[in-house]
Amino acid sequence: MMKEKKPLILYRIAKWASVFLLALCIIIAGYIFVVVKELRLKIDEAKIVKSAVTQEQSFLEADTKVNLQDFKDFLVFTTQGKSEKFIEENLLNSSFTISKNDLFVNSEVLLPSVEANSCLRFRCIQVKKRFSEIPSLIWKGLLGTEDYRFLEHQGVDPIAIGRAIVVDLLAMKFVQGGSTLTQQLVKNMFLTNEKKISRKIKEMIFALYIDYTLNKEEIINLYLNEVYWGSFQGMYIKGFYAASLAYFGKAPNYLDDYEATILISLLKGPGFYRPSRKIQRLQSRVDSVFTRLQGLNLVTQDDAIRWSSDRWEKYSQEFTARNKRTDFYSYYQLSKNVETNLEPYEKFVLYNSVIRNRIRLKERTKDADIAVKILVGQKACEGYDCKGIFSYYSKLEREKRKAITGEYHQVGSLFKPVVYDTFIELGRSYDEEVSTAPITLDLKSGKWTPKDYSKAKIQTIQLKRALQKSKNIPLIRVASEVGFDKLEEKLIARIPRLQTPLAEYPAQLLGAIELSVEEVFQVYNKFIKDKCKVIRENNLNMEDTILFYMSVAAETTISRIARPPLKNAYIFGKTGTTNNGLDNWYFAYDGKEVYVIWFGVDSDRNKHDLRISGASTAFMIFQDFINNRGKQISEILCD
Repeated sequence: MMKEKKPLILYRIAKWASVFLLALCIIIAGYIFVVVKELRLKIDEAKIVKSAVTQEQSFLEADTKVNLQDFKDFLVFTTQGKSEKFIEENLLNSSFTISKNDLFVNSEVLLPSVEANSCLRFRCIQVKKRFSEIPSLIWKGLLGTEDYRFLEHQGVDPIAIGRAIVVDLLAMKFVQGGSTLTQQLVKNMFLTNEKKISRKIKEMIFALYIDYTLNKEEIINLYLNEVYWGSFQGMYIKGFYAASLAYFGKAPNYLDDYEATILISLLKGPGFYRPSRKIQRLQSRVDSVFTRLQGLNLVTQDDAIRWSSDRWEKYSQEFTARNKRTDFYSYYQLSKNVETNLEPYEKFVLYNSVIRNRIRLKERTKDADIAVKILVGQKACEGYDCKGIFSYYSKLEREKRKAITGEYHQVGSLFKPVVYDTFIELGRSYDEEVSTAPITLDLKSGKWTPKDYSKAKIQTIQLKRALQKSKNIPLIRVASEVGFDKLEEKLIARIPRLQTPLAEYPAQLLGAIELSVEEVFQVYNKFIKDKCKVIRENNLNMEDTILFYMSVAAETTISRIARPPLKNAYIFGKTGTTNNGLDNWYFAYDGKEVYVIWFGVDSDRNKHDLRISGASTAFMIFQDFINNRGKQISEILCD
């Protein structure tokens, strides 16, 4: 009887063991299926062509000038990838002339196209390239440094794992990892750095599947385009191309063997080996990697190419200095802007102009929450949604449309030309003399005495001169003489949200009214169109109109700070400044484009009293832009 039970027990054990193994296989297979399905979706997402902005090319017009440093910086982010060659070629054919900090354009020049930024992260730069566009120095150096057996294994390398285990056991700690390049790709793109067995298993499954699904070139291409390479100028640097621009200020095809080795060496730890920190740390690693690559015959055998300690120190200083600049941020803004009313180079110059002037005013604005809003549109446009519009808001993390169209700021003296012109419609003359003596109005809210920025040195002033110098007292005096009711009847159709009765709120004539940037654009655009219509229909001499009066820079509030060529051009313009300098404006019309620039405090406005004005802020941004964008300055005409 005992002999008969033994086979039965063995049979049952074998049966349950088979069931257990089958169940385990099903579980493992299910796990692998789920993991692979998840990876397949992620790979598909990675393969999707990112919605990068493709910019049109830019032209520099003949007989213009550009800021030399702006121009050099821009060329780095184009298909040229380096500034020196392009500038030298155009110097040789006399298209360019250089004088100190300026580059003069002698004949029209077509600029290279801007490289598209594919990164979808906030404040991130990534320029994707096909494998055929990756310099062999880069991908060979990568394989020689990170995974020399890459072409032989199938995503996971048992030999490397075994070697790493032996080394770790001998050292009694984690000294060496056995991860392949494919596993590193998985960890960087799809997983985290957590040290768990489950994550490591998932990493290996991913790597095996990727190696099965993609060819070796595709894996290398994916790795070099997607891996994190540190940060620069506050930007997240993704991929080999953006890394080359950040660490060397030139495209990767211009790197020599040693520079390419530096770039690859940084992958081990972009923060740990950052050039602005202990440069000896990076130098030691690069020399070690370069020696290894020499041993593998992947780089030149000429040791003269190695950097000396002095060269390393110089590089560290240069990198630190470049890291404090803002050209990468300007490129980032350019790469995300789809509006076509300005050419790429014009946008780049405008972004730099904003940044330069914010830095210039840093001491005066202190800790104020400064923001800048800009709207540039063709004269045919009626608002923000027009195709011929370019818009800008310095706070990229906030909604630009709302900031431009739905947030309101006091306009200051920005609309004084509209008010003064209404006086003329009501029978006054620009040639008449108006008293500058103080005036006090009796309002229901009490007595009100307007003041001017500077005390009048003469008893009377010509009305035209009062307009050009943005005087307050003459304006209120004439307004009270023509009658606030008549003035209100005219202005209510011109200026949105005018509070009535105007006689009780006369401070609105001096700018105590809030409008959005878009509304300012609309009010002035209509005003200029109406004036041009009157000039054409009545065959008026342009020089005898308000459009010309406000176009002579030497006679207006910008006379002391206007610089050629803008100073010598006839561009209709008006500054605006509110109390405490919280809102600062400049409006301009050059016969082609309408410009509205606001520079001010965005939040905590009750905490600040800034000694700034529209002339020292918004106008300076405009002047910097218009003088250095590489375009002829057009002048106001009523065509």
